[in-house]
Amino acid sequence: MTGSLSVCHRVLALPALCWSLLASSATPLPDESRDRHLGVASCASSVCHGAVQPPARPGALMNEFVTWSHEDSHAKAYQALLTPQARGIAAKLGIGAAEDAKICLGCHTDNVAQNQRGAKFSATDGVGCEACHGGAERWISSHTAKSSYRADVKNGMYPTADLRERSALCLSCHYGTADKFATHRIMGAGHPRLSFELDTFLALEPVHYRIDEHYRERKPAYTKAQSWSRGQLLAAQTQLRTLEGPVGRSSHTFPELALFNCSSCHDTSMHRLGWRPRELTGAIGPGSVPLNDASLRMSWVIARALSAVDGDTIKGMVQGLQKDGVEDWGHLAVSSAQLRTALAGVLARLDAGETGPSARSLLDSVVQAGIDGEYRDYLGAEQAVMAIDLLLMDAKLADADRPQRDELFRLVRSDETFRSTDFIASLKSLRDALK
Repeated sequence: MTGSLSVCHRVLALPALCWSLLASSATPLPDESRDRHLGVASCASSVCHGAVQPPARPGALMNEFVTWSHEDSHAKAYQALLTPQARGIAAKLGIGAAEDAKICLGCHTDNVAQNQRGAKFSATDGVGCEACHGGAERWISSHTAKSSYRADVKNGMYPTADLRERSALCLSCHYGTADKFATHRIMGAGHPRLSFELDTFLALEPVHYRIDEHYRERKPAYTKAQSWSRGQLLAAQTQLRTLEGPVGRSSHTFPELALFNCSSCHDTSMHRLGWRPRELTGAIGPGSVPLNDASLRMSWVIARALSAVDGDTIKGMVQGLQKDGVEDWGHLAVSSAQLRTALAGVLARLDAGETGPSARSLLDSVVQAGIDGEYRDYLGAEQAVMAIDLLLMDAKLADADRPQRDELFRLVRSDETFRSTDFIASLKSLRDALK
């Protein structure tokens, strides 16, 4: 460990790389750990995280509980199971009451086993502190004693500061796992489609920490471009693991339709007959239903901004994956595992480089891919707009190109009104403005 720390001190410009040396890449998720969850009330004291106003001094805001309870949708996640919509979905699925169904509770509350629930724990609190930070049984003492963050992590706190671990945590609900996955059957019953992009969702989350010098002394901090690029690569790897695992093999509608691109079937008109190939799916031809490759497309964009060789490698492997998804599902797990390994290599090269692709070069790569027709479907366009928004901010261009950015958001406001021709025209307008 001493050697790892000395490396970190020498490369302070690489917080993501340093922290990966200190935190395990296989940390159990908070609902998988055996630590007891004490309940949000354990954090709610006014001298802990229940202050009304943050202190003027640097450091923790101390009003995190108030922010969560008043502003954060996670606090209302369990209550969503009591709504008429949730009851209707549960009735169609035949799973009994939504508030009692494991498949619902897995993401709508901190659903740990009964013997891991402390005296103040209540499932009705929704997605509370320990659902993300881990059961506090062992780390609450070091935390209240204001020991180091690393001491808390050593005592069982989930290392949300590490981008890899944070991505795994968020994706476990906002994409799913083998134990809790929004299948096509669940969505058919009325559950909304899940969409996720790490940096955008973090920006939408009510602020319950501030990145100041005190934070940077204890934890890694990332630019928006770093969060986006690494988050997309990690999301793509998560999706590929799902293709290789039981979700893809055990569905009654095999293969599991939620793994495919929704907009290939759910278009707003049966009269749109203008199919055209795009780079990553051209090998499978018209009439085929491609796998959902929204994050894979972003990963390809990132790879080609890193190097032409990386871009060509990822493009060829995604094309092969899409072909297996249509022609050889039995080989799909093999091609998926190979692609996942290649993406891990891209991620490692990003972490090892002192700068990596700039926000501007990533932005240009995202925009050009769209102009070339890679986002003709809604899912691709949705991911592209979130990427463009944060990369414009990171490149300090958000104000200058606000009209073009606002128009892109308008075009993806609804999947029912999305038109690819309008979207490509708007991307061209943005490209010209960037010049």
